Amino acid sequence: MESFNLTTEPWIKVLDGKTNSEQMVSIKELLQNAADYRQLAGEMHAQDLAVLRLLEAILMTVYTRVDQDGEAYEWVTLNDKMHVQSDDDEIDSFTLLQILTETWLSLYKAGQFSDAVFDYLDKNKDLFDFFGDRPFYQVTAEQYDRFVPDNKKIAKGSGTVDLMQINRLISQSGNSVAIFAPKSANRKNKMTLDELVRWIITYQNFTGVTDKTKVKAKEKMSNSRGWLYTLNPVYAQGKNLFETLMLNLLLFNPNKPAYVQQRPVWEEDLGEYVKKRLSQVKPDNFAETYTVWSRLLHIEWQDGTPTVFSAGLPAFDSANAYNIEPMSTWRRNQKDGNYYPATRQLSSIDIAMWRNFGQYIDIEGRDESKEPLTVAWLNYLKSKKIVLNNQMVNLHTSGIISNGGATSLMPAAEFDDNLRIEADVLFDETEDRKNAWPERIEHMVDLSQKVGRKYYGFLMEIGRIRFGSQGAADFAGRKSQMFYDNLNEPFENWLSGLTGGDDRDEKQETWEKELRRVALKTLSEFLEIIAPRDISGTNDVQSNIFIAANKYRAGINKVMNEGKK
Repeated sequence: MESFNLTTEPWIKVLDGKTNSEQMVSIKELLQNAADYRQLAGEMHAQDLAVLRLLEAILMTVYTRVDQDGEAYEWVTLNDKMHVQSDDDEIDSFTLLQILTETWLSLYKAGQFSDAVFDYLDKNKDLFDFFGDRPFYQVTAEQYDRFVPDNKKIAKGSGTVDLMQINRLISQSGNSVAIFAPKSANRKNKMTLDELVRWIITYQNFTGVTDKTKVKAKEKMSNSRGWLYTLNPVYAQGKNLFETLMLNLLLFNPNKPAYVQQRPVWEEDLGEYVKKRLSQVKPDNFAETYTVWSRLLHIEWQDGTPTVFSAGLPAFDSANAYNIEPMSTWRRNQKDGNYYPATRQLSSIDIAMWRNFGQYIDIEGRDESKEPLTVAWLNYLKSKKIVLNNQMVNLHTSGIISNGGATSLMPAAEFDDNLRIEADVLFDETEDRKNAWPERIEHMVDLSQKVGRKYYGFLMEIGRIRFGSQGAADFAGRKSQMFYDNLNEPFENWLSGLTGGDDRDEKQETWEKELRRVALKTLSEFLEIIAPRDISGTNDVQSNIFIAANKYRAGINKVMNEGKK
């Protein structure tokens, strides 16, 4: 029987830390030598995030059951596969916090993962085989036929999804051709086995809604999109892959320390899992959320060529899911008061991370967002003086933005960005919160965006002169990004240069001067090319470019003066 076991076969792409060359490794190789690799290096950043979450699910599962020496914790009883047979969910939270923190610290100090994780992989290798009785991230033909309607069974040949659609760099359906694809037409539907594994994992995380087949349900349901597709993710990036994995390895919820059994999807009974998904019950643990399926997939092989059958599962309610999804930013819905994932839209693709600073850290008096658990975890590690003292934090985001079409949600763009800031600044413990760095930084972000809106107003006035009222908004929307293009690097440099010991007033004044300089520089660049109509104006618009420019300068002064009050 054919086998491709993800624990021992190379399929994960990484960058070597010394040579910067690309390598292909298995799960075991990666975890054994994680400190030697700089980062994951798959076909796209979004794919790397999907693989990172899978690896985190493995580590969370193992090290919430056994310590660094492979000894089971007092509150769990394990079987011979290291699965939980019974547990004591009444374990004292203080004891649990101490023990799990010690496990985390021991691994971090060792600079490598212990034998416990490799024991788990050996004992569960049958669950990581891409073929076999329980194919990884897939179901068997019998299982697939059991859960889909009779007219969608495999023998009918319907409900398939092409490889070129699973490949999120192409995402070509049968209805439209992806013209600017990275593969030629005759190669779009071909993949190596390692490539297929990576894209299957990615597809489960970033699924659109074009496929029509669904699992059988008593009530009408819609196909869910991939869970990661709904997020604006944030995670910590370390100086190497080991550090990245460790900084994102939450062994408990830092806001609510309590024992929660971590259950990745490969340990679930398939029937129970589908039943739970049909009832739209939220996952109750990180590992399940990180490995959640959006589709039941079955692969038929003929002469080495795969045919992928796909049946949709319903989505679970994302309201207030911040305790089961560590890597998301959150926004409060004003109508119902609930927090939902802060999904990225095409209109926000050019918005750098610093402009959403308030979504990543708790800001006094601001309840529009909820601090992500990944950031709360870093704060916990620092507060215990475990790590990050006088060190930089590199917060990272990656993902895919859909086209917004309700009947397709096809990938339209990828985003990838980072935000570097000293831990003492991000997690400033100053008692006077109004003087604390996060509040100060958020004030500077707000100030910068107010000036940006003044520039947009200037462009609207120019747009009305050039194109009339109907074309002004389109013109201003296209041109306003120039302001932030000029502002992004200076702000990021200012932010990464802050330290806990800086004079806050002095550093704030430094940024205000830089903001004014960039705002006026952007205006000067715009004024380098003007048309006669800009000078003369029109009968409909009693203005010209010089009047508009003076209004903009006055607007800058007004905003800056208000910021000092």
